Amino acid sequence: MAKKKEEQNSFEYSYKRLEEILEKLENQGEENSLEDILNYYQEGLKLLKICRQKLSEAELKIEKINAEELK
Repeated sequence: MAKKKEEQNSFEYSYKRLEEILEKLENQGEENSLEDILNYYQEGLKLLKICRQKLSEAELKIEKINAEELK
């Protein structure tokens, strides 16, 4: 169960799920209820937060690696 949660918090999973949500909203917009759209929006915001956090962590690691290499 922890592995599944870890996978869902990965950048790759979050980004892919964001793409899926966007596709659903773009291609099936008329078929979605307002409640569905709001749920997708809410999920998208959570996924975006995960993606931004993972990118920020990667950026910090890269900066640390570069700083160590320049010493």
